[in-house]
Amino acid sequence: MIPSSLLSEEPYRDLPGESKLLYGHLLGLLRLSAQDTTGRWKAEGRPCVSLSRASAGRLLHCQREKAAGLFAALERCGLLEPVPGQSNGKARRYYLNLPRPKEPNEL
Repeated sequence: MIPSSLLSEEPYRDLPGESKLLYGHLLGLLRLSAQDTTGRWKAEGRPCVSLSRASAGRLLHCQREKAAGLFAALERCGLLEPVPGQSNGKARRYYLNLPRPKEPNEL
């Protein structure tokens, strides 16, 4: 499920549609990692997700390079945060941040 704020609020409104789909998929993975009792999908006690660019490309029917750009777009707007201390492996682990709600006094 994709949060509605990604469709209507800045800075998320201008994200590519594929980035929003990727984020929705990562949220589903986050739900699974939050249920993990082994600790494998937690970094510093915080649930995280992992998905390679190649897997994201297969999921979204695009090239790995485009998938990398979709991950980068999510990072730039603050929805994805890389888990610190990772090597340049094939699949990076990420913390997911929820969209920042619009402040009541913002127009």
